[in-house]
This record gives sequence, structure tokens and C-alpha cells, in this order.
Amino acid sequence: MPQSFTSTYPGLTLTPQNKVKISEAFDPKAGGTPPPAFDFDAVWDTGATNTVVTQKVVDTLKLSPVTKRRTYTGSGSILADVYLVNIVLPNNVQMVGVPASCLPITGPDALIGMDIITRGDFAITNKNGVSKMSFQFPSTHDIDFVKNPGPFSSTVPKPGRNDQCPCGSGKKYKNCHGA
Repeated sequence: MPQSFTSTYPGLTLTPQNKVKISEAFDPKAGGTPPPAFDFDAVWDTGATNTVVTQKVVDTLKLSPVTKRRTYTGSGSILADVYLVNIVLPNNVQMVGVPASCLPITGPDALIGMDIITRGDFAITNKNGVSKMSFQFPSTHDIDFVKNPGPFSSTVPKPGRNDQCPCGSGKKYKNCHGA
């Protein structure tokens, strides 16, 4: 059963952000006592290939690295420690065993990268000065605004064959531009 949430932001947001819970990785189906999870601020970043956590997250959760990964940033590449974490998104959408690189980022405590975003349906809209971000996991939709412009599209529907041609010629569409 898909789980989803929508976040609303006043104005045009360039950094969709949510509170998330992050814990050391564990299998929730295995039972037992799960490790503690803490609230952190996370930005959804379509420019980030992988999820990122800060040293604050690593220190709070007392994580140990599982490997290193070459990570490319705006200021070059670095070899970053990678930690396995569970991330609980709003409405309890759970991502289990996420490999997260530890990088020095300013502002949020984590970046939700494309490794999570591409697991579901993700959309950002801005209408009437309000931005909305929606995410659903797992993916159930094929979102294509060209094929399916939606109920509020400004696309003019194609006239019927026997309708008047919209060019103003006075001819039926089938005998004018519909030929």
C-alpha cells in the first residue's frame, strides 16, 4: 500500500524541507528494540545523487562508517565516510538501510537525494503563490504533463472533425487544418 505526504510552503520555495527521523539502520521486520531515532531537518535535493547527513547526525546517533565513497560537490570531489541509516519521512514513509555520505553542508542536517526521490513519485508545484511538494512511496504513477496535462491545463482541446476550424476560415475542421 503506497504511503504519501504533501508539504506546503508559502511563496516560491527553492529548498523544499521537512522534519525527518533518522536512526541507525535496522530491519523493522526483524523485531526487537529499534535504535533511537531523532528529528532532523532535511532538504529534498534533486541535484544530490545520494542522501547526505552532517557530522551532527553522525555524532547524535553515534554511527560508525561502513565504507567510503567518492562524492562530488560544487567545490570538487572528496572521499566521504558512508553510514547506513533508516530515514522516516513525514507520514511514516520509511526508507530502510540508506547509505548516506557524511558531508559538511550548511543549514539542514540532511539532504534527501535522488537515491530516495527516485524510489517514489515526486512532484513540486507552485500555484497562486503557494509551493507544494508531494512524495509517494512506492511509485504508482507515470507522471507526464505532456501526455496528461491535467484538469487545469491551458491546452486547447482538438476540435472535432465536423466542428468549425478555430483558424476562423468558416470551414469545417476536417476540410481545413484537420485535413
